[in-house]
Amino acid sequence: MDFEESEEHQLIRKSVSDLVKQIPESYWREIDQKAEFPQELWRRLAENGWFGVNVPTEYGGAGLGHVECSIVMHEASRSGGSSANILLSPYLAAKALTYYGSKEAKEKFLPDLAKGKLVCCIAVTEPNAGVDTLSITTSAVKQNGEYVVNGQKVWITLAHLADLMILLTRTTPIDKVKRRTQGLSVFLVELKKQRPRIVRIEDVVMRTNSSNEVFFEDLRVPEENLLGQQDNGWEVLTSIFNLERVLTAAMSVGIGELALNKAVRYANERIVFGRPIGQNQGIQFPLAEAKMLLESSWLMVQKAAWLLDKNKIAAFEANAAAFLAARAANLAADRAMQTYGGMAYARDNDVERYWRDARLLRSGPIPEEMTLNFVAANVLRLPKSY
Repeated sequence: MDFEESEEHQLIRKSVSDLVKQIPESYWREIDQKAEFPQELWRRLAENGWFGVNVPTEYGGAGLGHVECSIVMHEASRSGGSSANILLSPYLAAKALTYYGSKEAKEKFLPDLAKGKLVCCIAVTEPNAGVDTLSITTSAVKQNGEYVVNGQKVWITLAHLADLMILLTRTTPIDKVKRRTQGLSVFLVELKKQRPRIVRIEDVVMRTNSSNEVFFEDLRVPEENLLGQQDNGWEVLTSIFNLERVLTAAMSVGIGELALNKAVRYANERIVFGRPIGQNQGIQFPLAEAKMLLESSWLMVQKAAWLLDKNKIAAFEANAAAFLAARAANLAADRAMQTYGGMAYARDNDVERYWRDARLLRSGPIPEEMTLNFVAANVLRLPKSY
């Protein structure tokens, strides 16, 4: 067991950190207030090849793994906060395409994905299904060599700007399959060619990566844009779910560390009753606890990413990483708010933004209650509760 980070990983971490730290804090504050896409961050990441981390080398990427993706996500969020979420969908799309895309689809999309020329989104959640993914009703019916899609999705991050969508549909109704996991299919939708109706949601978290409702009305998708096989979409989806958990956890740790570091600086600088408030155990202990929980969460992120790179089963570790990291980030941001006191509510101090964004991670992309359900039923083998 070797916990020393390799020279390659140290270089990745330093390169991403140096790149993101060139952007002033005022930039993150401004785009959050305006709910604007982080174009400057996207440009810098694209120019330096960070969207192609897990794209195979033959398609212009670096051909690296889940560990490297998690390091990039961690370091980008530790400097830029939740705006680092723009890396999530490209990394998931690259994995889905690499494992399940046709040769034509790989040649068409992966090179542009690696160059940061495609904004991606993942469309799974529906208003009447929520976390019960198998109950989705958005349908795709095959007609004359293409699929006709009808239905609705909700909370689809960046759909309003996306060029490419990974879309989960039902190609066989749930009442006509033996198992609920059957009858699902995943498609690549080229949104620049045919755009569904998209309505932005006015939300209060991760505002630079705005979410949307998407309405499909006879949207047509070419047969060659099917990922994997028809009715076998659950396999495609679960292959990227664990990576999503790991990358979200890495981002959580980064946001938590960003909030914690800001709180520590403030605790050293803020003088009350003739001494820095950081000298008081009432301030020290909560911050020390947050540090330990963030560090232990990062260890679980590393383990889960390592298992995925070894093609080993990592469902428990990936879910545990997401659960623990979200709670640690939420605690760190809350401790930062308390350290700042009343000054925390001034936008110019930024911690209220970290607090808002960190809280989301306990609810999405998967609520912690569903993670607990998964562990109880599938790891501890307790009776299924839902």
